Amino acid sequence: MPLLAFLNEIHLKRQGSATSGRSRTEIKLSTPKALDEFFHETGVRVEALTTEQSRISYEGEYFPLPFGAAYRSISKTDWLVRHAPEASGYSLHMQRSGETSWTSAKDALHSSSGSAIIQNLEQVRQLAGSRGSSGEGLFFTVQCLTLKLSHLLDAPVHKPIRFHCPLIHDPHVLAPLRSIIDIIAQGLSGNAPLIKAPLALINLQQAAAHMVLQNLSHNYSHVLASHPPTPAPRQIKRAIEFIRASLAAPISLNDIAEHSAISARSLQLGFRKYKGMTPMEFLRTQRLERVREDLLDPSVPADVQHIALSWGFIHFYVFVRYYKKLFGESPQTTLARRE
Repeated sequence: MPLLAFLNEIHLKRQGSATSGRSRTEIKLSTPKALDEFFHETGVRVEALTTEQSRISYEGEYFPLPFGAAYRSISKTDWLVRHAPEASGYSLHMQRSGETSWTSAKDALHSSSGSAIIQNLEQVRQLAGSRGSSGEGLFFTVQCLTLKLSHLLDAPVHKPIRFHCPLIHDPHVLAPLRSIIDIIAQGLSGNAPLIKAPLALINLQQAAAHMVLQNLSHNYSHVLASHPPTPAPRQIKRAIEFIRASLAAPISLNDIAEHSAISARSLQLGFRKYKGMTPMEFLRTQRLERVREDLLDPSVPADVQHIALSWGFIHFYVFVRYYKKLFGESPQTTLARRE
């Protein structure tokens, strides 16, 4: 439910960072006291859709990210927010069942099972959900999407990002975003291993932002579609040096591009031309080599999963596949050859 986007936006204003050592927050709105506490914390007054409805039953959880959050929710009853509070940021809500309605100053939008809506929270005036509605979503701060777009364009972004078609139906776009949310939820639940792996957490959020900006039509899409200039070999060399010096740091494609003084698009073009792979593939290969070194080092604890996570590999089975492809053996086999 997009209500959790408002909750995270409030936390960001208060704390300056969504993570702040937190991993997962559970929300249950089923009693008058819980509804009042939610209102006092967020300014969001959740009401029954009709006077005949005696109660509200809603459960949700959200997972803070460096510049936003992921969230999941389910509601057993209808609900309504008549007056959405002032807020900023973008909420991408993906509907699994039921229906969610968004009303802005211009129009009303409805997302049903299998579809999604992306909205700037500044434009939201009312929200409503149907009985049995469930879904998950991502909340991006304005800064998150603007900085990502600026790096992709290699130019400042002066005007707000406006998505031309807020309703999304393409499963090829929604499926990877749902997978990212699932990984975040798993990694920030239980003993929350992603809290100890900021590199992986930042990469997940950057991947989601990249998916949104590259696949959803907006007022900068035509500029993104233009062909970037080919970078000089010295710029690619500078990028390679930066990657090798920063393998243990939570660097992103934007960080590499900024250090190399070229746009992210030009950087990708240059790596494909001179290295036959993308910058992030090169980064992954370099980190896999460090994993291999640790697996062979007797002074490093013999825990394959911990070593992989320390180098930013959050999905263990995907890591094993990459490792086998690069080295022709499993990481467990490498570990067994320690002297």
